Amino acid sequence: MADQKPVVSSRSKKLIPARVTARARRIGIGILLLAGITARLQSGIDANPIYIEMMDNTRHVTAAMQGLNNEFLLLPLLGFREAAAGLLWVRCDQFFDSGDYDAILPLVRVITWLDPHEDNVYITGAWHMAYNFTDSSERSDRRYIIPSQALLKEGIANNPNLADVKFERGWENFDKIRNFPEAAIDFKLAIETPANRETNPGDFPQGAALKTWHILAHTYEKMGRIPEALYWWQQALHISQQRLNTNGGYKKDMSDWMLNQAEKHNYLENLARFHDRYTTTDHDHNNPSKYPGVEWPFAGSPKPGPWDVSFKPTITVERPKVLKIRGDFNSSDGARIDVTIEDWDYTPHISNSTGAFAVDPRQTILMDSIAVRKDGFDREFDMSKDPKMYSFQSKRYRIVLSYNPRTSAPSMQDRFGWSGEGMTDDNPSHLAKDENPGQLGAKLIDGFGGTGGNWNGKKIPWNNNTQPLRMIMVTYKVSRDQIMGDQPITDADIVPNDLTQPLGPDMLK
Repeated sequence: MADQKPVVSSRSKKLIPARVTARARRIGIGILLLAGITARLQSGIDANPIYIEMMDNTRHVTAAMQGLNNEFLLLPLLGFREAAAGLLWVRCDQFFDSGDYDAILPLVRVITWLDPHEDNVYITGAWHMAYNFTDSSERSDRRYIIPSQALLKEGIANNPNLADVKFERGWENFDKIRNFPEAAIDFKLAIETPANRETNPGDFPQGAALKTWHILAHTYEKMGRIPEALYWWQQALHISQQRLNTNGGYKKDMSDWMLNQAEKHNYLENLARFHDRYTTTDHDHNNPSKYPGVEWPFAGSPKPGPWDVSFKPTITVERPKVLKIRGDFNSSDGARIDVTIEDWDYTPHISNSTGAFAVDPRQTILMDSIAVRKDGFDREFDMSKDPKMYSFQSKRYRIVLSYNPRTSAPSMQDRFGWSGEGMTDDNPSHLAKDENPGQLGAKLIDGFGGTGGNWNGKKIPWNNNTQPLRMIMVTYKVSRDQIMGDQPITDADIVPNDLTQPLGPDMLK
Protein backbone atom coordinates (compact mmCIF):
# COMPACT_ATOMS: atom_id res chain seq x y z
CA MET A 1 0.00 0.00 0.00
CA ALA A 2 2.81 2.41 0.90
CA ASP A 3 4.60 1.87 -2.46
CA GLN A 4 1.48 2.20 -4.58
CA LYS A 5 1.60 4.93 -7.27
CA PRO A 6 -1.03 6.18 -9.70
CA VAL A 7 -1.06 4.21 -12.93
CA VAL A 8 -0.58 6.29 -16.07
CA SER A 9 -0.56 4.68 -19.51
CA SER A 10 2.14 5.44 -22.07
CA ARG A 11 -0.60 6.82 -24.33
CA SER A 12 -1.65 9.39 -21.70
CA LYS A 13 1.96 10.49 -21.33
CA LYS A 14 2.14 11.16 -25.05
CA LEU A 15 -1.09 13.13 -25.02
CA ILE A 16 0.05 15.43 -22.16
CA PRO A 17 3.24 17.35 -23.11
CA ALA A 18 5.90 17.67 -20.43
CA ARG A 19 5.66 21.45 -20.44
CA VAL A 20 1.91 21.24 -19.62
CA THR A 21 2.39 18.94 -16.66
CA ALA A 22 5.27 21.05 -15.37
CA ARG A 23 3.13 24.16 -15.65
CA ALA A 24 0.25 22.38 -13.88
CA ARG A 25 2.57 21.44 -11.03
CA ARG A 26 3.73 25.04 -10.61
CA ILE A 27 0.14 26.30 -10.75
CA GLY A 28 -1.04 23.75 -8.17
CA ILE A 29 1.75 24.54 -5.75
CA GLY A 30 1.20 28.24 -6.28
CA ILE A 31 -2.51 27.86 -5.49
CA LEU A 32 -1.71 26.10 -2.23
CA LEU A 33 0.81 28.77 -1.23
CA LEU A 34 -1.46 31.67 -2.16
CA ALA A 35 -4.47 30.10 -0.42
CA GLY A 36 -2.50 29.66 2.77
CA ILE A 37 -1.05 33.18 2.68
CA THR A 38 -4.42 34.78 1.86
CA ALA A 39 -6.24 32.95 4.60
CA ARG A 40 -3.55 33.90 7.07
CA LEU A 41 -3.72 37.57 6.14
CA GLN A 42 -7.50 37.54 6.46
CA SER A 43 -7.34 36.08 9.96
CA GLY A 44 -6.34 39.48 11.29
CA ILE A 45 -3.97 37.93 13.83
CA ASP A 46 -0.48 39.35 13.95
CA ALA A 47 1.58 36.46 15.33
CA ASN A 48 4.76 35.62 13.43
CA PRO A 49 5.40 32.22 15.11
CA ILE A 50 1.94 31.03 14.05
CA TYR A 51 2.52 32.30 10.51
CA ILE A 52 5.79 30.38 10.35
CA GLU A 53 4.07 27.20 11.52
CA MET A 54 1.38 27.60 8.88
CA MET A 55 4.02 28.05 6.19
CA ASP A 56 5.67 24.88 7.48
CA ASN A 57 2.39 23.10 6.81
CA THR A 58 2.40 24.42 3.26
CA ARG A 59 5.98 23.28 2.76
CA HIS A 60 5.04 19.80 4.02
CA VAL A 61 2.24 19.65 1.44
CA THR A 62 4.60 20.77 -1.33
CA ALA A 63 7.25 18.23 -0.32
CA ALA A 64 4.69 15.43 -0.10
CA MET A 65 3.33 16.22 -3.55
CA GLN A 66 6.82 16.14 -5.08
CA GLY A 67 6.63 12.34 -4.92
CA LEU A 68 3.49 12.16 -7.08
CA ASN A 69 3.34 11.87 -10.86
CA ASN A 70 2.99 15.14 -12.76
CA GLU A 71 -0.43 14.09 -14.01
CA PHE A 72 -1.79 14.12 -10.43
CA LEU A 73 -2.17 17.89 -10.38
CA LEU A 74 -4.39 17.78 -13.45
CA LEU A 75 -7.00 15.65 -11.70
CA PRO A 76 -8.59 18.40 -9.57
CA LEU A 77 -8.44 20.82 -12.51
CA LEU A 78 -10.29 18.29 -14.66
CA GLY A 79 -12.95 17.71 -11.98
CA PHE A 80 -11.64 14.43 -10.57
CA ARG A 81 -11.45 15.66 -6.98
CA GLU A 82 -12.26 12.31 -5.37
CA ALA A 83 -9.60 10.56 -7.47
CA ALA A 84 -7.01 13.14 -6.43
CA ALA A 85 -8.03 12.72 -2.78
CA GLY A 86 -7.68 8.95 -3.09
CA LEU A 87 -4.16 9.25 -4.50
CA LEU A 88 -3.17 11.61 -1.69
CA TRP A 89 -4.56 9.15 0.87
CA VAL A 90 -2.35 6.45 -0.68
CA ARG A 91 0.55 8.85 -0.33
CA CYS A 92 -0.29 9.29 3.36
CA ASP A 93 0.36 5.59 3.95
CA GLN A 94 4.06 6.20 3.45
CA PHE A 95 4.04 8.86 6.15
CA PHE A 96 1.96 6.64 8.48
CA ASP A 97 4.62 3.93 8.21
CA SER A 98 7.50 6.32 8.83
CA GLY A 99 5.79 8.25 11.63
CA ASP A 100 6.14 11.55 9.78
CA TYR A 101 2.96 13.07 11.21
CA ASP A 102 4.02 16.61 10.34
CA ALA A 103 3.56 15.64 6.71
CA ILE A 104 0.31 13.76 7.26
CA LEU A 105 -1.79 16.54 8.76
CA PRO A 106 -1.47 19.09 5.93
CA LEU A 107 -2.31 16.30 3.47
CA VAL A 108 -5.35 15.38 5.57
CA ARG A 109 -6.47 19.00 5.27
CA VAL A 110 -6.12 18.96 1.48
CA ILE A 111 -7.86 15.58 1.17
CA THR A 112 -10.89 16.68 3.18
CA TRP A 113 -11.15 19.79 1.01
CA LEU A 114 -11.02 17.66 -2.15
CA ASP A 115 -13.37 14.95 -0.85
CA PRO A 116 -15.38 15.97 2.23
CA HIS A 117 -17.24 12.63 2.31
CA GLU A 118 -14.31 10.30 3.07
CA ASP A 119 -15.06 9.69 6.75
CA ASN A 120 -11.96 7.58 7.40
CA VAL A 121 -9.72 10.58 6.67
CA TYR A 122 -11.45 12.66 9.35
CA ILE A 123 -11.23 9.80 11.86
CA THR A 124 -7.58 8.97 11.18
CA GLY A 125 -6.45 12.60 11.00
CA ALA A 126 -8.16 13.45 14.30
CA TRP A 127 -6.70 10.36 15.95
CA HIS A 128 -3.17 11.36 14.93
CA MET A 129 -3.63 14.85 16.31
CA ALA A 130 -5.06 13.68 19.63
CA TYR A 131 -2.72 10.76 20.28
CA ASN A 132 0.40 10.72 18.09
CA PHE A 133 2.06 14.08 18.72
CA THR A 134 4.01 13.30 21.88
CA ASP A 135 6.98 14.50 23.90
CA SER A 136 10.01 12.44 24.88
CA SER A 137 8.00 10.87 27.73
CA GLU A 138 5.09 9.86 25.42
CA ARG A 139 2.75 12.58 26.73
CA SER A 140 0.48 13.86 23.99
CA ASP A 141 0.54 17.47 22.82
CA ARG A 142 -2.69 18.80 24.28
CA ARG A 143 -2.58 21.84 22.01
CA TYR A 144 -3.83 19.61 19.18
CA ILE A 145 -7.03 18.61 21.00
CA ILE A 146 -9.10 21.53 19.73
CA PRO A 147 -8.01 21.14 16.06
CA SER A 148 -8.74 17.40 16.38
CA GLN A 149 -12.22 18.04 17.74
CA ALA A 150 -12.88 20.69 15.09
CA LEU A 151 -11.87 18.28 12.31
CA LEU A 152 -14.30 15.65 13.62
CA LYS A 153 -17.03 18.25 13.95
CA GLU A 154 -16.45 19.16 10.30
CA GLY A 155 -16.57 15.48 9.36
CA ILE A 156 -19.92 15.09 11.14
CA ALA A 157 -21.35 18.10 9.31
CA ASN A 158 -20.20 16.73 5.93
CA ASN A 159 -21.34 13.16 6.67
CA PRO A 160 -24.50 13.42 8.81
CA ASN A 161 -25.72 9.95 7.82
CA LEU A 162 -22.59 8.13 9.02
CA ALA A 163 -22.23 7.19 12.68
CA ASP A 164 -18.49 6.46 12.79
CA VAL A 165 -17.26 10.08 12.88
CA LYS A 166 -19.74 10.90 15.64
CA PHE A 167 -18.58 7.88 17.63
CA GLU A 168 -14.93 8.86 17.18
CA ARG A 169 -15.55 12.35 18.50
CA GLY A 170 -17.42 10.87 21.45
CA TRP A 171 -14.61 8.43 22.16
CA GLU A 172 -12.03 11.23 22.10
CA ASN A 173 -14.13 13.21 24.56
CA PHE A 174 -14.56 10.12 26.75
CA ASP A 175 -11.03 8.71 26.65
CA LYS A 176 -8.70 11.63 25.96
CA ILE A 177 -10.40 14.79 27.16
CA ARG A 178 -12.66 13.22 29.81
CA ASN A 179 -15.39 15.67 28.90
CA PHE A 180 -18.19 13.23 29.63
CA PRO A 181 -21.16 15.57 29.03
CA GLU A 182 -19.86 16.31 25.52
CA ALA A 183 -19.12 12.61 24.92
CA ALA A 184 -22.73 11.74 25.79
CA ILE A 185 -23.96 14.23 23.17
CA ASP A 186 -21.72 12.67 20.51
CA PHE A 187 -22.72 9.07 21.30
CA LYS A 188 -26.40 10.00 21.24
CA LEU A 189 -25.90 11.62 17.82
CA ALA A 190 -24.34 8.37 16.61
CA ILE A 191 -27.26 6.33 17.98
CA GLU A 192 -29.74 8.67 16.26
CA THR A 193 -28.09 8.15 12.86
CA PRO A 194 -30.65 6.70 10.41
CA ALA A 195 -30.17 3.00 9.67
CA ASN A 196 -28.92 2.22 6.18
CA ARG A 197 -28.33 -1.28 4.92
CA GLU A 198 -25.91 -0.04 2.22
CA THR A 199 -23.64 2.24 4.28
CA ASN A 200 -23.64 0.18 7.51
CA PRO A 201 -24.81 -3.37 6.76
CA GLY A 202 -23.13 -4.74 9.89
CA ASP A 203 -25.18 -2.48 12.18
CA PHE A 204 -28.56 -2.70 10.43
CA PRO A 205 -31.33 -2.29 11.58
CA GLN A 206 -29.54 0.16 13.91
CA GLY A 207 -27.73 3.20 12.58
CA ALA A 208 -24.67 2.65 14.79
CA ALA A 209 -22.72 -0.24 16.25
CA LEU A 210 -24.10 -1.71 19.50
CA LYS A 211 -20.87 -0.70 21.26
CA THR A 212 -22.20 2.88 21.09
CA TRP A 213 -24.99 2.00 23.54
CA HIS A 214 -22.40 0.35 25.82
CA ILE A 215 -19.99 3.27 25.92
CA LEU A 216 -22.88 5.72 26.40
CA ALA A 217 -23.92 3.75 29.50
CA HIS A 218 -20.34 3.91 30.77
CA THR A 219 -20.30 7.65 30.03
CA TYR A 220 -23.33 8.29 32.23
CA GLU A 221 -21.70 6.26 34.99
CA LYS A 222 -18.64 8.53 34.71
CA MET A 223 -21.02 11.48 35.13
CA GLY A 224 -22.49 10.02 38.33
CA ARG A 225 -25.87 9.65 36.61
CA ILE A 226 -26.48 6.00 37.46
CA PRO A 227 -30.19 5.75 36.57
CA GLU A 228 -29.38 6.89 33.03
CA ALA A 229 -26.49 4.43 32.82
CA LEU A 230 -28.92 1.66 33.74
CA TYR A 231 -31.42 2.93 31.17
CA TRP A 232 -28.90 2.63 28.33
CA TRP A 233 -27.89 -0.85 29.47
CA GLN A 234 -31.58 -1.74 29.25
CA GLN A 235 -31.72 -0.40 25.68
CA ALA A 236 -28.65 -2.40 24.70
CA LEU A 237 -30.14 -5.53 26.25
CA HIS A 238 -33.33 -5.03 24.24
CA ILE A 239 -31.36 -4.85 20.98
CA SER A 240 -29.13 -7.84 21.70
CA GLN A 241 -32.15 -9.91 22.77
CA GLN A 242 -33.89 -9.06 19.50
CA ARG A 243 -30.80 -10.22 17.63
CA LEU A 244 -30.78 -13.49 19.54
CA ASN A 245 -34.46 -14.03 18.78
CA THR A 246 -33.89 -13.31 15.09
CA ASN A 247 -30.71 -15.39 14.75
CA GLY A 248 -31.90 -18.48 16.56
CA GLY A 249 -30.45 -18.01 20.04
CA TYR A 250 -27.02 -18.71 21.48
CA LYS A 251 -26.72 -22.13 19.80
CA LYS A 252 -26.47 -20.40 16.43
CA ASP A 253 -24.87 -17.10 17.39
CA MET A 254 -22.60 -17.38 20.42
CA SER A 255 -21.15 -13.87 19.94
CA ASP A 256 -24.56 -12.19 20.35
CA TRP A 257 -25.30 -14.37 23.36
CA MET A 258 -21.98 -13.42 25.03
CA LEU A 259 -22.71 -9.75 24.32
CA ASN A 260 -26.15 -10.11 25.88
CA GLN A 261 -24.67 -11.72 28.99
CA ALA A 262 -22.06 -8.95 29.34
CA GLU A 263 -24.81 -6.34 29.20
CA LYS A 264 -26.75 -8.10 31.93
CA HIS A 265 -23.60 -8.29 34.05
CA ASN A 266 -22.91 -4.55 33.69
CA TYR A 267 -26.52 -3.66 34.49
CA LEU A 268 -26.57 -5.77 37.67
CA GLU A 269 -23.07 -4.62 38.67
CA ASN A 270 -24.14 -0.97 38.56
CA LEU A 271 -27.13 -1.77 40.76
CA ALA A 272 -24.95 -3.67 43.24
CA ARG A 273 -22.48 -0.79 43.43
CA PHE A 274 -25.30 1.65 44.07
CA HIS A 275 -26.53 -0.37 47.05
CA ASP A 276 -23.01 -0.96 48.42
CA ARG A 277 -22.12 2.71 48.28
CA TYR A 278 -25.36 4.52 49.12
CA THR A 279 -27.80 2.27 51.02
CA THR A 280 -27.85 -0.02 54.04
CA THR A 281 -29.38 -3.00 52.21
CA ASP A 282 -28.48 -5.54 49.52
CA HIS A 283 -24.73 -5.31 50.15
CA ASP A 284 -22.35 -7.86 48.63
CA HIS A 285 -18.81 -8.89 49.59
CA ASN A 286 -17.46 -5.45 48.60
CA ASN A 287 -19.29 -3.90 51.57
CA PRO A 288 -19.89 -6.35 54.42
CA SER A 289 -20.73 -3.50 56.83
CA LYS A 290 -24.11 -2.09 57.83
CA TYR A 291 -23.13 1.37 56.54
CA PRO A 292 -23.29 2.87 53.05
CA GLY A 293 -19.79 2.72 51.57
CA VAL A 294 -19.48 6.51 51.44
CA GLU A 295 -20.15 6.65 55.20
CA TRP A 296 -17.84 3.96 56.51
CA PRO A 297 -16.45 5.08 59.89
CA PHE A 298 -12.91 6.40 60.05
CA ALA A 299 -10.30 3.89 61.14
CA GLY A 300 -10.62 3.52 64.92
CA SER A 301 -13.70 5.74 65.06
CA PRO A 302 -17.28 4.53 65.55
CA LYS A 303 -18.70 7.64 63.84
CA PRO A 304 -19.65 7.22 60.17
CA GLY A 305 -18.68 9.92 57.69
CA PRO A 306 -16.54 10.75 54.66
CA TRP A 307 -12.89 9.69 54.58
CA ASP A 308 -10.16 12.29 55.21
CA VAL A 309 -7.55 12.00 52.44
CA SER A 310 -5.22 14.62 54.06
CA PHE A 311 -3.79 15.82 50.75
CA LYS A 312 -0.34 17.40 51.24
CA PRO A 313 1.51 18.14 48.00
CA THR A 314 4.93 19.73 47.45
CA ILE A 315 6.65 20.90 44.25
CA THR A 316 10.40 21.35 43.83
CA VAL A 317 12.30 22.44 40.73
CA GLU A 318 15.23 20.06 40.21
CA ARG A 319 16.65 22.10 37.31
CA PRO A 320 15.12 24.44 34.69
CA LYS A 321 11.83 23.03 33.37
CA VAL A 322 12.15 19.89 35.52
CA LEU A 323 9.57 19.65 38.34
CA LYS A 324 9.43 17.07 41.10
CA ILE A 325 5.87 16.64 42.38
CA ARG A 326 5.35 14.54 45.49
CA GLY A 327 3.14 14.39 48.55
CA ASP A 328 0.78 12.47 50.81
CA PHE A 329 -2.68 11.18 49.92
CA ASN A 330 -4.43 9.04 52.53
CA SER A 331 -6.03 6.37 50.35
CA SER A 332 -5.42 2.81 49.29
CA ASP A 333 -3.29 2.08 46.24
CA GLY A 334 -5.07 2.79 42.98
CA ALA A 335 -5.78 6.51 43.25
CA ARG A 336 -4.16 8.82 40.71
CA ILE A 337 -3.32 12.50 41.19
CA ASP A 338 -3.97 14.47 38.01
CA VAL A 339 -1.37 17.09 37.04
CA THR A 340 -1.89 20.09 34.77
CA ILE A 341 0.89 22.60 34.01
CA GLU A 342 -0.13 25.38 31.64
CA ASP A 343 0.12 29.06 30.84
CA TRP A 344 -1.93 31.03 33.33
CA ASP A 345 -3.98 32.49 30.47
CA TYR A 346 -4.00 29.29 28.39
CA THR A 347 -6.98 29.17 26.03
CA PRO A 348 -7.33 26.21 23.67
CA HIS A 349 -7.95 27.35 20.12
CA ILE A 350 -7.08 26.85 16.47
CA SER A 351 -4.37 29.35 15.73
CA ASN A 352 -5.24 30.31 12.15
CA SER A 353 -8.26 30.54 9.90
CA THR A 354 -7.06 27.98 7.33
CA GLY A 355 -7.99 25.11 9.63
CA ALA A 356 -4.61 23.58 8.72
CA PHE A 357 -3.96 22.34 12.26
CA ALA A 358 -1.24 24.82 13.17
CA VAL A 359 -0.91 25.26 16.93
CA ASP A 360 0.43 28.25 18.79
CA PRO A 361 4.11 27.45 19.54
CA ARG A 362 4.11 30.08 22.29
CA GLN A 363 1.64 28.09 24.39
CA THR A 364 2.60 25.49 26.99
CA ILE A 365 0.36 22.79 28.45
CA LEU A 366 1.13 19.43 30.05
CA MET A 367 -1.44 16.98 31.42
CA ASP A 368 -0.57 13.70 33.16
CA SER A 369 -1.13 11.81 36.41
CA ILE A 370 0.79 10.22 39.28
CA ALA A 371 -0.09 6.89 40.89
CA VAL A 372 -0.61 6.78 44.66
CA ARG A 373 1.37 4.04 46.43
CA LYS A 374 1.37 3.51 50.19
CA ASP A 375 -0.43 6.79 50.86
CA GLY A 376 2.05 8.83 48.82
CA PHE A 377 2.91 9.95 45.29
CA ASP A 378 6.18 11.01 43.69
CA ARG A 379 7.11 11.76 40.07
CA GLU A 380 9.47 13.94 38.07
CA PHE A 381 8.21 15.91 35.06
CA ASP A 382 11.07 16.76 32.70
CA MET A 383 9.94 19.36 30.16
CA SER A 384 13.45 20.52 29.28
CA LYS A 385 13.84 18.04 26.41
CA ASP A 386 10.87 19.25 24.38
CA PRO A 387 11.09 23.02 23.76
CA LYS A 388 8.65 22.80 20.81
CA MET A 389 5.92 21.56 23.16
CA TYR A 390 6.98 23.40 26.31
CA SER A 391 8.37 26.76 25.26
CA PHE A 392 7.52 28.53 28.56
CA GLN A 393 7.25 31.94 26.93
CA SER A 394 4.58 33.29 29.29
CA LYS A 395 5.29 35.13 32.51
CA ARG A 396 2.80 33.21 34.73
CA TYR A 397 1.73 29.53 34.95
CA ARG A 398 -0.96 27.45 36.57
CA ILE A 399 -0.10 24.12 38.22
CA VAL A 400 -3.16 22.11 39.26
CA LEU A 401 -2.95 18.92 41.32
CA SER A 402 -6.30 17.18 41.68
CA TYR A 403 -8.12 13.95 42.41
CA ASN A 404 -11.38 13.22 40.59
CA PRO A 405 -13.37 10.26 41.98
CA ARG A 406 -15.42 9.91 38.80
CA THR A 407 -12.36 8.89 36.81
CA SER A 408 -11.08 6.55 39.53
CA ALA A 409 -11.06 2.76 39.60
CA PRO A 410 -14.21 1.09 41.01
CA SER A 411 -12.27 -0.01 44.10
CA MET A 412 -11.61 3.66 44.95
CA GLN A 413 -15.20 4.65 44.21
CA ASP A 414 -16.40 2.00 46.66
CA ARG A 415 -15.06 4.30 49.38
CA PHE A 416 -15.41 7.74 47.82
CA GLY A 417 -18.57 7.29 45.73
CA TRP A 418 -19.26 8.28 42.15
CA SER A 419 -19.37 11.99 42.97
CA GLY A 420 -16.94 12.12 45.90
CA GLU A 421 -19.63 11.95 48.60
CA GLY A 422 -17.37 9.79 50.78
CA MET A 423 -14.33 12.08 50.64
CA THR A 424 -13.12 15.11 52.60
CA ASP A 425 -9.85 16.81 53.59
CA ASP A 426 -8.58 18.24 56.87
CA ASN A 427 -7.75 21.39 54.89
CA PRO A 428 -11.15 22.71 53.69
CA SER A 429 -9.56 24.70 50.86
CA HIS A 430 -8.52 21.41 49.23
CA LEU A 431 -12.12 20.27 48.84
CA ALA A 432 -13.60 21.71 45.64
CA LYS A 433 -17.18 21.42 44.39
CA ASP A 434 -17.89 21.52 40.67
CA GLU A 435 -21.45 22.81 40.36
CA ASN A 436 -21.41 23.36 36.59
CA PRO A 437 -24.75 21.97 35.28
CA GLY A 438 -23.01 19.46 33.02
CA GLN A 439 -21.13 18.00 36.00
CA LEU A 440 -24.12 17.44 38.27
CA GLY A 441 -24.84 13.78 39.01
CA ALA A 442 -27.89 11.98 40.34
CA LYS A 443 -28.61 12.64 44.00
CA LEU A 444 -28.13 9.28 45.68
CA ILE A 445 -27.72 10.10 49.40
CA ASP A 446 -28.36 13.00 51.77
CA GLY A 447 -25.72 15.15 53.39
CA PHE A 448 -23.24 15.83 50.58
CA GLY A 449 -24.94 18.51 48.52
CA GLY A 450 -27.69 18.26 45.96
CA THR A 451 -31.33 19.14 46.27
CA GLY A 452 -34.58 17.21 46.02
CA GLY A 453 -35.18 13.56 46.71
CA ASN A 454 -32.74 10.68 46.40
CA TRP A 455 -33.03 8.06 43.69
CA ASN A 456 -34.80 4.99 45.06
CA GLY A 457 -32.83 2.44 43.05
CA LYS A 458 -35.85 1.58 40.91
CA LYS A 459 -37.21 4.47 38.86
CA ILE A 460 -35.62 4.61 35.42
CA PRO A 461 -35.03 7.04 33.82
CA TRP A 462 -34.44 9.68 36.49
CA ASN A 463 -33.79 13.37 35.91
CA ASN A 464 -33.00 14.77 39.39
CA ASN A 465 -29.35 15.51 38.65
CA THR A 466 -28.38 17.97 41.40
CA GLN A 467 -25.37 16.32 43.10
CA PRO A 468 -22.19 18.40 42.58
CA LEU A 469 -18.89 16.67 41.90
CA ARG A 470 -16.62 16.82 44.96
CA MET A 471 -12.93 16.88 44.08
CA ILE A 472 -9.62 17.34 45.84
CA MET A 473 -7.71 20.18 44.21
CA VAL A 474 -4.75 22.47 44.86
CA THR A 475 -3.84 25.27 42.42
CA TYR A 476 -0.50 27.09 42.27
CA LYS A 477 0.20 30.34 40.45
CA VAL A 478 3.90 30.53 39.65
CA SER A 479 6.26 32.64 37.56
CA ARG A 480 8.58 31.69 34.74
CA ASP A 481 11.50 32.34 37.09
CA GLN A 482 10.13 29.65 39.40
CA ILE A 483 9.75 27.17 36.52
CA MET A 484 13.38 27.87 35.63
CA GLY A 485 14.47 27.19 39.20
CA ASP A 486 15.52 30.75 40.07
CA GLN A 487 12.96 30.84 42.90
CA PRO A 488 11.29 28.03 44.91
CA ILE A 489 7.65 26.98 44.61
CA THR A 490 6.02 27.05 48.06
CA ASP A 491 2.61 26.94 49.72
CA ALA A 492 2.59 30.73 49.45
CA ASP A 493 1.97 30.23 45.70
CA ILE A 494 -1.32 28.36 46.31
CA VAL A 495 -4.36 30.30 45.11
CA PRO A 496 -8.13 29.62 45.20
CA ASN A 497 -9.26 26.87 42.85
CA ASP A 498 -11.01 27.69 39.59
CA LEU A 499 -13.25 24.87 38.35
CA THR A 500 -13.90 26.41 34.94
CA GLN A 501 -13.56 23.61 32.42
CA PRO A 502 -10.56 24.33 30.11
CA LEU A 503 -11.85 21.98 27.38
CA GLY A 504 -15.60 22.12 27.03
CA PRO A 505 -18.31 22.37 24.40
CA ASP A 506 -18.26 26.16 24.46
CA MET A 507 -14.68 26.14 23.13
CA LEU A 508 -15.82 24.46 19.91
CA LYS A 509 -18.73 26.68 18.92
